[in-house]
Amino acid sequence: MTNGAITYAMMRNEKTSIDRKALRSVAPYVIAGVVAGIIFFVYAPKPLLRFTVGVVIAAIAIYQIYLAGENKLGSMPAADLSVLAKPHNRVYQFLAGAFSASTGTGVAEMHQPLFEERGGLSTLKANATAICIEAIADWTITLTNMKLGYLRYDILVFTVAGVLVGGQIGPRIAKYIHPRITKIIFGISVTTIGAIYIVTSWPQVVKLFA
Repeated sequence: MTNGAITYAMMRNEKTSIDRKALRSVAPYVIAGVVAGIIFFVYAPKPLLRFTVGVVIAAIAIYQIYLAGENKLGSMPAADLSVLAKPHNRVYQFLAGAFSASTGTGVAEMHQPLFEERGGLSTLKANATAICIEAIADWTITLTNMKLGYLRYDILVFTVAGVLVGGQIGPRIAKYIHPRITKIIFGISVTTIGAIYIVTSWPQVVKLFA
């Protein structure tokens, strides 16, 4: 996410640039959620967290596919900050940070539709801004996990190279892909992630309440 966010920031393309005002608006609430999520991660049942996040992001992703089918895409060059500042959207931002800290997924997946559908931001700018806020949240989470000794460097080394290459390619080709296609790809990918979370955590969730 950091790699992608830096690439978007350096491109300075009007269609794919980061909405910095929207970013500053949501960042404090996301970070507060991250702090809460780290506490949840340490103490709460992991299967229940994964199941909850799976349901949430899968529902959001399916709705994204619906919006693409209806051609309901954002078009504004900047998000409506008054919408982002509404109390229920602040709670939404907090929960996104908490989900990301406790499961590794949530901020970008939840903020893209927040920026686009509710804030009116154009699809590509919403994508770039969501990726940037995810990167900010991820650094807080990563530094904490390093301190707690939760990182698996033997696994990390095999994923870094691919992520670095993808983070450079993705932002550069995004401006050439129709926003509806981008949204459908996003929706299918995130729905798949949500389904994996639900399926893999369901047996453990059943045991918790058995």
